[in-house]
Amino acid sequence: MNTTGLNPRFFIVLLAGWLCFSGGKQSFIAASITKERGVYTTVAMPGRPLDMPASGYTSCKSFGLGQTPAAVVIGYGFQDGGNNYPLEFNLELTEIATGKVLENLNGSAYAGKAAVFDLTIHKSGDYRLRLLVKGSVYDTWDFTVNREDATSGNTTANPRAFAHRDFSASLTGTPDALMDYDDYFLQAINYYVLKAREDADSSLFAQIPVGQMAIQFVQTDNGKVTAAKITENTLNADLGKFFLHAFESGSPYKAWPAPAKAALGTNARPMTVTFFYD
Repeated sequence: MNTTGLNPRFFIVLLAGWLCFSGGKQSFIAASITKERGVYTTVAMPGRPLDMPASGYTSCKSFGLGQTPAAVVIGYGFQDGGNNYPLEFNLELTEIATGKVLENLNGSAYAGKAAVFDLTIHKSGDYRLRLLVKGSVYDTWDFTVNREDATSGNTTANPRAFAHRDFSASLTGTPDALMDYDDYFLQAINYYVLKAREDADSSLFAQIPVGQMAIQFVQTDNGKVTAAKITENTLNADLGKFFLHAFESGSPYKAWPAPAKAALGTNARPMTVTFFYD
């Protein structure tokens, strides 16, 4: 193959019938330029092996409705005899218009193999990937995502503001006898949500518009939460499940103080906790 004038970090892969998306529309291309070394994007392939050789992935810089971009890191790591040593890296996904970092992904690349990461992107726009090793930028890649549905007239011209991944909570239905207890209760709820967030996939919180969700429940005098159900959710189903699970994971909470229970005259109370994501 004559490579005169080509950047040595690229090569041509000839494929028949590979589909890429531009402006939300499907188009046919006979060949695609794919990097030998660095980072680029491809259309995510369900079930694809994560260590497929680099030639197995064809680059795509424009993604339409329903298409998931995947980042591909290739050309790193080294072999010594029968051993394959990886290169550790950080992959940074940025929304170009705002400069907001949406995801920081850690990974490792082996010689002759590709490290692949599906990217959670809900909004139309231009995005940039930066491949960093020990704080130094090794490579960059820009791509575009179009989430408009031309057939339904649903566009993202005026999207709701994205949350900054911060949350707060409030309780309603607090009787006077349990005011001090509910100060503790709210702090405990926040603790379990923070704990759950540490263990959750960071992509769950990426590009989520500001919103809230409410959970109705019954708390008994021993601190146990029962009959918890979501009654409002302007976020999404996955975040609703996240907050519900985190809240229930703290049950049973601390029991009510005896004087408060006596003053209240009951061993159970209906409550609502509302989570605000902003």
